[in-house]
Amino acid sequence: MKIVLATRGSPLALWQAEAVRRLLRIAHPEAAVELKIIHSTGDRDGRLDLASLGRIGVFTAEIDRAVLEGEADAGVHSLKDMTTSFPVGLVLGGTLARGSAEDALVSRDGKTLADLPPRARVATGSARRVAMLKRARPDLEIAAIRGNVDTRLEKLELGEAEALVMACAGLERLGYSERIAEILGPPRFLPAVGQGIVGLTCRTDDDRVARVLSAITDRETWAEALAERALLHALHGGCNAPIGARARAVENAISIRACVLAADGAQSIEGDRSGPIGEAERIGRSLAEDLAARGAAKLVEAARLR
Repeated sequence: MKIVLATRGSPLALWQAEAVRRLLRIAHPEAAVELKIIHSTGDRDGRLDLASLGRIGVFTAEIDRAVLEGEADAGVHSLKDMTTSFPVGLVLGGTLARGSAEDALVSRDGKTLADLPPRARVATGSARRVAMLKRARPDLEIAAIRGNVDTRLEKLELGEAEALVMACAGLERLGYSERIAEILGPPRFLPAVGQGIVGLTCRTDDDRVARVLSAITDRETWAEALAERALLHALHGGCNAPIGARARAVENAISIRACVLAADGAQSIEGDRSGPIGEAERIGRSLAEDLAARGAAKLVEAARLR
């Protein structure tokens, strides 16, 4: 049995693809698992505004096209980069066990967020992180940044900012845990939908690959992914909208907390829901409807028009 995995070529993307390959070989020792490197629009064009990328899927579209056209059997993604709607013929086929979901502050001198000097420059390319940083420290200057993990760390050392905010999972997976000055977690900071999760796509009609991916899918992470993505979809937010969410599945129960912010962090609407793990998507949608009714939809639309 041969399985071809489509992946981006960045160090983090390759780490994720190798993790998938390793698990597939354990679950299916007879399988020959190959990697197909895809260069996405987001990787090729560094001039694109990161705040718009989640709405058009520039880090995922070419990988999904390769799967749809039969060049690969499955696509390997950072789930937080994925749009909430799939092209016709494609489906989310699996999720690996979730890594750290939180954001991390990395600073040149190890300072925490509270210890950064007034008007310190903090770099991020995420509208959600910008809003949460401004809510926590309105005095900070936010600097835009692009690039993979290594590139961002190099830019920090070159003095482009005093600190930057990145996903804990990416830093940990690439061996940079010691660079984390502070973990930015609840209640002040909620992660992006799907943060820390490796998502796998496959063709809707490919039952063979669907069964293969099911064998390496983590049950609790799958439910968390469904709840968070259902919430984001119902709020009509892209993966870079000022929306934070964290679902937690334990045995047969799941809970989810979410926050929608104004772009400047001056206003936020928060809430939570819980219920049986089998109703993960319904619970995510229910929370989205509650937040929207309390004004979250207007905040998302205002952020989209910026």
